Amino acid sequence: MREVVPVSPGKTYKFRLMNGGAHYGLRINIADLNMTILAADSESVEPVVVNEVFLHTAERFDVEITIPNDWVEGDSFWIFIRVTRMGSDQS
Repeated sequence: MREVVPVSPGKTYKFRLMNGGAHYGLRINIADLNMTILAADSESVEPVVVNEVFLHTAERFDVEITIPNDWVEGDSFWIFIRVTRMGSDQS
């Protein structure tokens, strides 16, 4: 199932990323955009900018992303998730 989230260029959006069931860590990247981490496991943190997050089982991160101004309204982009186990990425 694919979830479609409409976004507009130049706007900032908040997402809650979570590893709700995998027994392995998840590396999440949203279209190679920078993400600002705002909270970890529902606790506010000092904001930090990253290009991917790593989530262990049951972890949550609240992140904000700003859609670049040069993106065209209606374009699509991918949220990439890689499963990591025992120190190696499994795409």
